[in-house]
Parts: sequence; structure tokens; C-alpha cells
Amino acid sequence: MKILVTGASGLVGTALGSALARAGHTVCRLVRPESAAGEGPKEGFAVAWNPVTGELGGRAVARMWL
Repeated sequence: MKILVTGASGLVGTALGSALARAGHTVCRLVRPESAAGEGPKEGFAVAWNPVTGELGGRAVARMWL
């Protein structure tokens, strides 16, 4: 299953992302532009999110649904 995780670089999000990946799920981290996309669990991939405009980052969004 593909799962979108907000707060993935935090204490709970890091543990949750790792546990989901170990269980065989694909983890997608929702990250703000000013945060480092490399932080948080290394499993899966990151999708940029701009909270001001509500926009999600381009091609990465398509990866969530394919």
C-alpha cells in the first residue's frame, strides 16, 4: 500500500515511516519547501507541499497513484 505521512521527520513520524516500510508499504513523506527533504525516514520518497498555496510537487504526486 502507498501511504502519505505528514510530520515524517518528527519523533512519531520517523518511527511510523520505518515501521510501515518494514511491513512492506511504500512511504511518501509530505515535506514543506523550507524543510530538508532528506530528513526523516529514508524509505520511500518525498513530495513537496506548499502550505500557503496548497500545491503538491509535480511528478512526485503521480508516483503516489501509480
